[in-house]
Amino acid sequence: MEFKGIDVSKWNGNINWDKVKSAGINFAIVRESYGKRDPRQVDKKFKDNINGAKSVGIHTSVYHYSYADSVEDAINEARFCLENIEGFKLEYPVIIDVEDKEQLKLNNRQRTDIVKAFCSEIEKHGYYAMFYCNLNWLNNYLYKDELLPKYDLWLAQWNIDKPSCTCGIWQYSSTGKIDGIDGNVDLDVSYKNYSEIMKSKGLNGFSKSNNLENKNYFNYTVKKGDTLWAIAQRYLGSGYKYKEIRDLNALNSDMIYPGQTLKIPK
Repeated sequence: MEFKGIDVSKWNGNINWDKVKSAGINFAIVRESYGKRDPRQVDKKFKDNINGAKSVGIHTSVYHYSYADSVEDAINEARFCLENIEGFKLEYPVIIDVEDKEQLKLNNRQRTDIVKAFCSEIEKHGYYAMFYCNLNWLNNYLYKDELLPKYDLWLAQWNIDKPSCTCGIWQYSSTGKIDGIDGNVDLDVSYKNYSEIMKSKGLNGFSKSNNLENKNYFNYTVKKGDTLWAIAQRYLGSGYKYKEIRDLNALNSDMIYPGQTLKIPK
């Protein structure tokens, strides 16, 4: 399953999130801040963007643009990010953006350790960490064999049909057009159901009580020819229990359709 997304910052100006939602966008990655701890380096549109997206039901994530040139700097940047996102529930990962030209003065060992330090600090506080870079950085400026087994990748690779390597999120364009946003906007696609991961594991501000809720049911994707009666007979032992499925999913009728996700009581 794929999910359509965008990533935005103050450079995208005032966004009409209702129109963005109507354009079919499922998630938004919002720039939270950049560099070291300084109130002036919180993105000026951070709260407007994250609250605007949430207000219309768009799932959210944040990225921190890194200037770190040491492990200590990276940890401080992570703590700065954590301060800014406190109180928000984020359905998508917390991301370090490594691409600044000043970091090219470092070596691969230093750059890799910066990513590790940031992500490790984020994870210590109950968040799902991710790193962002382009293919050139991934192949030539980082030790990808150390990073990819531990952290999901948000890959920037434009003007191609599909990403050149496995990634959790792919930024496939920097010149996208979306109703509700003036000018160009970055376009993304997610290959994971991150929202389900965060909620089921109690990460990113979601309560671990969600785990208890999820133990009471499992998700089922409706196939062609399915009916509530047949599903109830298959998984609950009796077709007469179809009302349990209908009630759990707050369905207004007995009609279901292929591709629909249903909660099935355990």
